[in-house]
Order: sequence, then C-alpha cells, then structure tokens
Amino acid sequence: MPIVVFVHGSGPEDYSSSDNYRYLWEEFTKAGFACYSWNRPGVGESKGKWYELSVEDRAGEVISAVNKLKTLDITDSSEIGFWGISQAGWVIPLVSEKMKPAFVITVSSPVTTAFRQELYRVRSEMQAEGFSRSDIKKALSYNRKLRMMISKGEPYEHFSALQKENEGAKWADNVIGGGEMVYAYLSIVFKKDSAPELDSLNCPVLAIWGKNDLVVPPQKGAATYRKAMKRIGNSDALIKIIPDADHTLTFNKTGKRAETIERRERYKDNPKEIFAPGYVALMTDWLKHLHFHHN
Repeated sequence: MPIVVFVHGSGPEDYSSSDNYRYLWEEFTKAGFACYSWNRPGVGESKGKWYELSVEDRAGEVISAVNKLKTLDITDSSEIGFWGISQAGWVIPLVSEKMKPAFVITVSSPVTTAFRQELYRVRSEMQAEGFSRSDIKKALSYNRKLRMMISKGEPYEHFSALQKENEGAKWADNVIGGGEMVYAYLSIVFKKDSAPELDSLNCPVLAIWGKNDLVVPPQKGAATYRKAMKRIGNSDALIKIIPDADHTLTFNKTGKRAETIERRERYKDNPKEIFAPGYVALMTDWLKHLHFHHN
C-alpha cells in the first residue's frame, strides 16, 4: 500500500497538527493511501527539542522516520511519498536529495529564505489589516535589527531590549517576540538561511498555494516551481493556486488569521467545511491517478 508521510510546518506540532490533518488522513485513506506522522521532538511523549532543529536537522528527522517505516512489513519503499506544509517546503527537497520519494505534495511552500519570507508575512498581514506605511516600515526595521543581532551572535538580552523598546507599538503583535526559546529558534532558522533547492524534486509533484496566503507569496511560489520543474525536465508536475484559501488552505476570503480561527472553530465538528473548495479533492484525485502497480 502506498504511504503518505506527513512533514510538518514549523513550531511544536503534534502528529495530527492539533487535529488539522485528520480529515486529510480520512480522505487519503479512502483513496488507497496509508498516512504516517509523528510528534515533533519535545511534543507529547516525544523526546528532544523541536526549537533546536535546523532545516537540515528536520530533514534528518524525516529520513529516520522513513527508515523506521521501511522496517515494517506493510511497506514497499518504492511507494513512499511526502505531503508537507509551509516550512516542509524547505525540508522535503533536502530529504529528496538523499532518498527519492515516489511523489511529493507541497502545500504553501516557501521559495525564498526564511528571513525574506518573514518580511513578506509582516508586510502582507499588516497591509491586510490596514496599517499605515510608516507602521509597516517600523515593523520591518524591527525584523532587520533582529536579524542583525542573530548574525552578530548577540545575547538574548538584546532581543529582550528590542521588544521592550517597541512595547505598546500598534504593530507589536505583528512581529515575532518571545523568550529565550524563541530567540534560540530564530537564531537557528535565520543563521543558515537559504532558499529551497527544488532540483531534487524529480518525481510526480503537486504544488499547491492558497490565493489569499499572507505568509508565503502564492504567485511567486507557483512561478518558481514552474520554472524549476521545467529546468529539471519534470513533466509530471501540477502547480495550482486555490481561490479563497489562506496559508493553511482554510476557506478564507481575506487571508487574515482571525478569519482562519473563526472558520476552524465554527466547523470543528465538520472538518470538510474548513478547507477551501476544491483543495482536498485536488489532492485525492491526483493521488488516485499515480500509477502504483497494484492499483
């Protein structure tokens, strides 16, 4: 039976991404695919610290999960593919360099560096919320100062002071703040920071973005993937932007976080209604058309 290995986005995700994966698992299973996922290090019963892992470390984590999977009787290793969201867009290409997946589905994949992507998020979320240009400029400047601190290896106290300095600013909630754990994590993410290397994705690829994604630029993402797939001669790539969808592919007319939260809360007992129309069907139809020898 072919298997979809779920690769999380960033942050302390449990195996079901707080139940956000369950509906996908049900639909993928109906399409004839088993699903495999795990708690990130330090989440639930899992040992370790997710916030100490670089993108390379995360790729290593996925590789050891797949190796564990390969020891099970149910597994044919030529039928293991990946589904991944957001930060997984950096992780999956690294994994694919080391073990060729049978297929890849990327959702809301970034195509630039983590720092650039964070600038995009701050700018687009603040624009959507109607902030003034001068407020947006201040928020972006906060980010640049933070990156400078990290590249100089400055202590956490400096990050703490930067946050205090901007306490009470209207835009303070739109930038990343937090304690030493957050600073340690950002130091890892921003220090070895490069755009994902897509040339390893020479298997069937389905790349999806939400049109109203305020975290990752959908048009730029789709264009970058198209160009990369053409360059490596991958003719088995489907690249789609879904209307009325946000970064998590939740049905969302504005892309604003408040609308995502509201939608998820309202339909938590009917998860089918959470996602943007067409998103889940696109994935299940695509999976069904992959040619595995026993289908």
